[in-house]
Amino acid sequence: MEKLTEAFRELDADDLDAIVSEFARRAEVMAEANGDWARVYALISCAAIDALNDNS
Repeated sequence: MEKLTEAFRELDADDLDAIVSEFARRAEVMAEANGDWARVYALISCAAIDALNDNS
């Protein structure tokens, strides 16, 4: 997770916002379907949020 956050830090805020939006949406859809990927998508979204906060 730390390496993912580090990689996301290289992106600009607009790209990070897009990543957060997309993966939060995917996590929500998968959670509603009881999909195993919901947690993975949520973690990716969290890593992007961490990177966005670090870049602020």
